[in-house]
Amino acid sequence: MNIKRLLIINQCLKDNTKKWSLQDLIDACKDTGKNSKRSVQADLELMRNSVKGYNAPIKVVEKKYYSYDDKKYTLLNQTLTELDKQNILEALNVLYDYSAFSSLKNIESPLITLHEKIAQSLNLPLPVKVEKENNSSIFVRLWVEYSIVDEIINSPIDNSQRVELEEIDGSMILQYNMVVSKKIEDFLVANHDKIKVLSPNSLQNKIKKFING
Repeated sequence: MNIKRLLIINQCLKDNTKKWSLQDLIDACKDTGKNSKRSVQADLELMRNSVKGYNAPIKVVEKKYYSYDDKKYTLLNQTLTELDKQNILEALNVLYDYSAFSSLKNIESPLITLHEKIAQSLNLPLPVKVEKENNSSIFVRLWVEYSIVDEIINSPIDNSQRVELEEIDGSMILQYNMVVSKKIEDFLVANHDKIKVLSPNSLQNKIKKFING
């Protein structure tokens, strides 16, 4: 999914002054970098999907042209999907990673404020503000296998632990704002087959380096 492509398609389908063929939609998305026939068709299906998508009332006229059956419909008024929320959290996390650079040292506080506002709007776990220890407090996301979930929930890795997502198979994605101590690093290495670091990339690479020797 490419949100920029979805927004362009949405704008096209709202425009009733033109008939939009699949090729027209592909051409309209040319500036997104990924505008193949397959990708645009996948976007249309996602928009139509009532479970994982946006339940968009897309109709096909003359077996060729696409438009909204409801002239008042727009993607921008729809509830964000779980994938949307995950992408937003990933984007925030990338910004947290860059906040470690001295040239961006003043952005962490605004980022936390932004995260709080987004979390409140989307009913996501709130970030926990943690005092920095040697400037090493970071935003961490972990995937935890179902077999170790109860242990982690009952004995949190850090007090800032929050559940971001619970998968159907019982596994979880957890998030933290914490100082990653040597003890935590050792724990992640020892349980690398059951706990995966999703972000930040710096911690992910560090754990991989320890595992691979």
